[in-house]
Amino acid sequence: MPFQLRDYQTRLTDAGDAAMLDGRRPLLQSGTGTGKSVVLAELALRALARGERVVVICHRDTIHGHLVKALRYHLGPSEIIANIVSGSKPRLDRRVTVGMVPTMARRLHCLSAFKDCTLLIDEAHHLDMREKNSTTWQRVVQALQPKMYCGLSATPVRPDGKGLGDAGAFTVMIKGPPIAEMMRKGNLCKRYEIIASKHSISSKGIPKTRGDYSQSEMERRVVAINGHIVSDWLEFIPGRLPTICVAVSVKHAYEVAEMYRNAGVAAEAVEGTMPKEKSRAIFNRFQSGKTTVLVACCMVDEGLDVPEAAVLQLTRNVDSIRLWKQLMGRVMRPATGKDCFYLLDHTDSWMKPHLGLPDQEVDWQLNSEMAEPIKRLKLVRNEETSRVEVEGEIGEVEVETTGARMERITPDLLAQAHPVVARRLLNERCRWEVEQRAPGLRRWLNYLDVLEDETLKVLEPALGLQPGWAQGQMMLRMLLSPAQRLAATKRLQRSWGGAI
Repeated sequence: MPFQLRDYQTRLTDAGDAAMLDGRRPLLQSGTGTGKSVVLAELALRALARGERVVVICHRDTIHGHLVKALRYHLGPSEIIANIVSGSKPRLDRRVTVGMVPTMARRLHCLSAFKDCTLLIDEAHHLDMREKNSTTWQRVVQALQPKMYCGLSATPVRPDGKGLGDAGAFTVMIKGPPIAEMMRKGNLCKRYEIIASKHSISSKGIPKTRGDYSQSEMERRVVAINGHIVSDWLEFIPGRLPTICVAVSVKHAYEVAEMYRNAGVAAEAVEGTMPKEKSRAIFNRFQSGKTTVLVACCMVDEGLDVPEAAVLQLTRNVDSIRLWKQLMGRVMRPATGKDCFYLLDHTDSWMKPHLGLPDQEVDWQLNSEMAEPIKRLKLVRNEETSRVEVEGEIGEVEVETTGARMERITPDLLAQAHPVVARRLLNERCRWEVEQRAPGLRRWLNYLDVLEDETLKVLEPALGLQPGWAQGQMMLRMLLSPAQRLAATKRLQRSWGGAI
């Protein structure tokens, strides 16, 4: 019997299917644990009903198995599914094929057999179609030559937090329901607690690579808290609940698992180089309750569907909202007897407003410069209980206004603002000065690298510049890297001081 789709799953499917048929490339966003595999299976069913061939791609063995299971259930036993995985010799004429991206990238010469297929992409935030970023995902999609395709992701951003719009893969985003709503309805676990350990690693001074912290520096720092990882878990987690512990590295994962076993807690480490049979057996023992703590440095950030997991223990720092949300999603799924999930954080990640709480809504946008929660909250640690509490909402920046537009931004609050927020407010200030014909308007020419398109357009006639000046500046600005724009914004924040 096929899945009975929930209302929001039907809406996502309808919108995604219509967008593909309209010639667009939709990206469907829906939180971890909200049933994206059900939506994918329904999209496949509709494509088959129209006589189309369907190809589904993913990048991990656990995700592949989950998708195949969902498709078999929804499409029925009569639909034979071909699988392109390591060691397989699939028939290339099946109506439905589920492939692993790493394997398909080694068999590009075979993929022309799927030309004009309907392609469904799981964990689609990995797809980058820019020519300068030739990835395995890009090569596979180009070799498949799909007639149309649709992506699905809980976290539709690149590792650095920027939207996928300029990656050239998708043209429209269709968003699912807020996580808080899913929790209220019981589609996700309804309650959570965040516990901030006193024994923690500071992220201050850790260099970043690809949007998150350097592993080598975290390995050096984690030594200071190793002696407290197990003792804190025994102190704060009631009833030895099933736990996913995120280690800094593969070596650290094995060390932490050994620490747990020495304390009499059943624990195992899992890592990507293991034979598939061995890693599957470890996941199965964790799901059955034979293993209490599953330790890994990766492999648990995406695609792991273990509703029984009730605790996420972090021993590594996180700065990427994509990684943060994906890790949190591992323990948010509901299960029998599970009325609360826990985050036990041995880092300072919990206090970062740009990451947010598990139930905070994120303003996912296809072309966003940086994905962040819609509301930024100030979180504090209760010194007696170690529980994290919300102290209040952080205003983007306090402003004084006269009339309908912003007139003055105080320098101290501007300095404290997140650079993305500061850039937006400064652009608003510039446009306000254009309207007011302020005497010092030309000073904005010193800050062209942080002015947005709309600001450049109004600045051109206001200063009597030659037609086409704004367009030229937009083209020049495209050459700036994200790091250069960020640095320019910070310089601007520092330099304005009393001038605002």
